[in-house]
Formats: sequence, structure tokens, C-alpha cells
Amino acid sequence: MTRILLIETASPKRVREKAQQIVKSSTYPDPEISILCNEKNRDKYKALSGAKVHALAGSPRLGAIKDLPRNRFDIMFAFWTGERKYRSWKLLGLRLRAKKTFIIGGDGNEFRLTWKALCKHSIFRLQHPLPTDHRYYVENAAENAGIGEKILVIQSAEPEFVFRALERLERKPVFTNPSYTIFCRNRPEILGSFQGNPLFQQVVSHSEARGSWSHLRSLRRQQFAGIVLFLTGDPSYWKVKLFAFLLGSRRILIFNESNDCFFFNLNQWLALISHRMQGRSYQGSKWSRSMRMPLSLILKSVSLPFRFVWLLLVWLRLRVAGPGWSRKSHDYSL
Repeated sequence: MTRILLIETASPKRVREKAQQIVKSSTYPDPEISILCNEKNRDKYKALSGAKVHALAGSPRLGAIKDLPRNRFDIMFAFWTGERKYRSWKLLGLRLRAKKTFIIGGDGNEFRLTWKALCKHSIFRLQHPLPTDHRYYVENAAENAGIGEKILVIQSAEPEFVFRALERLERKPVFTNPSYTIFCRNRPEILGSFQGNPLFQQVVSHSEARGSWSHLRSLRRQQFAGIVLFLTGDPSYWKVKLFAFLLGSRRILIFNESNDCFFFNLNQWLALISHRMQGRSYQGSKWSRSMRMPLSLILKSVSLPFRFVWLLLVWLRLRVAGPGWSRKSHDYSL
């Protein structure tokens, strides 16, 4: 008999599918499956015959697990798919003991929990906040229930850029059944463009830096699924552009002045900055062009220690792996 524990650190649909896969496969002989879940999701596992469901009411705490035998599981599965609402459950899973612990990261990726795998997964999750199959397991269910993704639109450009971007998103959807909230300047001409518009469910205005902390707390509490930000080269919006990165959203969709868009990542961000510097150097004065080379030298000098540390970490990783190292089938692919 193989005693297996599944911890609900992702959507119940994903947990159920893994339990069914274990029963159908012959990987684990005579599996005895236990599921640790939230009390409100207990009924979602009734269809799993033979599975024992241990439900917790309220916040997950180790002391609240009274009927779950500790130190007796052979295999434990946790799901690390980038969903923030399961953070406390993931921490609880790290405190439980099993002979082997496996992590399911979505998109068919499964690996045994080790320090090396944990570091690799953390780097991968920074680059890809959510797996590509997230919509299948979570977002479609929300769409069928009539609940869409809450998207915050940061007005960091003139209203015409905002409406152009939303028209594009309507033609080529990026978000699932989005519900837009606009965060805009408190000016009559700007508010008049957005208030009463059916595109926006809510209009939140601000007066530049006044009340920024209260706006930050209020917007973070709403837990938006994504942010739409405009980087069109307009320097008058630099404060609200920085403000957008403090809201904690993992998906930031950036539009430029040409109405091209991309989700924020380091490579495209650096490419955009480089394009901005080149454009301004050609349009600027002779003094600005002469300043470009020393400015570039200063930026490279500042980034040199960080680049050296990164190369050192890569070298250490290759050194530890050794010449005979090969990637296992369950290893997390970067």
C-alpha cells in the first residue's frame, strides 16, 4: 500500500484530476489517497471513490489538523501554480512530513522537492507567473459563472491611448471576460472621458501624489488579476507609472505609443528603455547625444557587480552538477 497525500494548494479541479490520474496509473501500487482541503470545497471531492477528505475550516494551521495522521505518508503532492490565495496552504504543506514530496507546477511539470529544484522553480515562476493551463483549471470556471477577471487600467497616457488599447483588447482578447477599473487623473476633461463609459465598471480618480498611500492600500486589497499600463514616452505621468509596479500584480500588460503590447518581462523592458534612449538621443540636442556614451558607461558600471554575481552563480551551478549531469524527466524545465 502506498499512502499518498494531496494538498489543495491549487484549484479543486486540478487536485481532482491528479487524484484520478494516480488511481488510473500503475505508478504507485495499491494507492490510498488522502486530500487535505478547505472545508468549503469538501463536496467537490465526493466523486472520488475511496479518497479520504480532511477538511479544515478557517485559516490553515498545523494545530488544526487533528484527524490527519502525521509522519505516515509515503508520497505528498503539492501544487505550486502561482495562485496567491493558496500561499498559507503551501506553507502548511512545507510543514507536513512525507518520505517524498513532489511539486506540480502546471503544464505537465512535476518534480521532487529539493533545494536545487526549489531555486529553479522560483526563477521560472518569476519569469512565468502562471502556467499556460491556468485558464483551463480556474479562469474558465469563473467565466462560466459569469465572473470575469478584474483588470486595473492605469491612465499613464492621454485618454486616446487608453481607448485605442481597449479597442485592441476587444478585437484580440488577452484577459478572460475582463471587468475594467480605470485609475485616472482627477481632472474634469479626463474624468469626462471615462465616467459613464460602459467599458469601465469603476472609475477611481487621484490628484497626483495626494493620498497615494490610501490609494495603494485600497487597490492592493482588490487583488486585480492584471494591470494595463501605458508607456508612451510622456514624462508627465512618471509618478503613476512607478506607482503601478507597487500594486503587486503579477501580470502587467504594457502598451507603447504604437499600440503594441507585451506582458512585462525583463528582456522586453530593457529593449523598450534602449529604444527610448536611442529615440531621444536622435531627437535631442548635440549635448544630449554627447552625453549618451558616458551615461551608457555609468549604467554598465552600476550593473557590473550584479552581472558578475549572476555569472558566478551559473558557474557554481555547473560546477556542482559536474560533467555527468543530465536532466531528469521530472525536472522542471526552464
